[in-house]
Amino acid sequence: MRTAILGATGLVGRTMLKLLESRAWADDEPLLLCSSRSAGQELRFRGRPLRCQDAEAADLKGVQLALCSAGAAASRRHAPRLRDAGAWVVDNSSAFRLDADVPLVVPEVNPALVAGRCGAAAGRGGIIANPNCSTIQLAVALAPLLRSFGLREVHVTTLQAVSGAGQKGLDELARQTADPEARCEVFARPIAANVVPEIGAAMPDGSFEEEAKVGRELRKIFELTRLAVTCTATRVPVACGHAAAVRVLTERPAPVAAARVAMAAWPGLEVAPGAHEYRTPLEIAGDAGVHVGRLRGEPGRGDVLLFWVVADNLLKGAAWNALQIADLLVGTPEGR
Repeated sequence: MRTAILGATGLVGRTMLKLLESRAWADDEPLLLCSSRSAGQELRFRGRPLRCQDAEAADLKGVQLALCSAGAAASRRHAPRLRDAGAWVVDNSSAFRLDADVPLVVPEVNPALVAGRCGAAAGRGGIIANPNCSTIQLAVALAPLLRSFGLREVHVTTLQAVSGAGQKGLDELARQTADPEARCEVFARPIAANVVPEIGAAMPDGSFEEEAKVGRELRKIFELTRLAVTCTATRVPVACGHAAAVRVLTERPAPVAAARVAMAAWPGLEVAPGAHEYRTPLEIAGDAGVHVGRLRGEPGRGDVLLFWVVADNLLKGAAWNALQIADLLVGTPEGR
């Protein structure tokens, strides 16, 4: 199968390329697409060097499946071109997530939306959206609670790694760690030895765009248009791994023991066995799963659960989720 990666030179794009090496269906060298300034750069695939091509000038003919992680503007430009050339496109940007005709997919939650589509109709493609990195891990953790007890409200505070802003985020943390006076180019305030409660553009209601994304995307994934969601999104001086503290109100009583059983049985979800146990971003770096800890109830409430959730934002939060979607599209769900 002929594949392509848009944004191949970026942090997530490189991770996608590495993961693609293990896919038997990727039996042809992938077309590596990038901006004009990165064109000509060489990356390796299964030990062989491949030259990245300017996405504007590249010949897209014959591409059957494309993975995109080049930002919303590039995706709006090139994802439709790839689709119109006959490819199924898995897009990691925010460009199409809320489009009514574009599935927003977390393979452990709603795989039926995309299963087996790739190649189902000759000469036709489509676009599938990868959710926001924080939304993905929340959706995996919340799905078993929705099924077992129903969901009324979700309240979350995220602690998001600087790699969520790409290589430039990692570079800014390194600069400011070495020199606390180094200027802010990526984040709104200094990030080294700090926590910044601002991700994305300011919204009229006092929130920031990242916080709005979590609510909108969870409602779409779960098909719950009236689900109440609040979010405070923060950036923390951690290289890799997003974490979140979550408070959930359920429709029916949710005993902690029953919730633990339901969550532990869910694919892709690992649940710590005790209320005081948990995993940290440092501990799960390189792990494709979603990890829940500190699962407990709220005193006096049988319909409230509290927990901590953490996942590698470059893997499950981006590249791994996209590869799982690709597996479903081609009918070989290796990543589930």
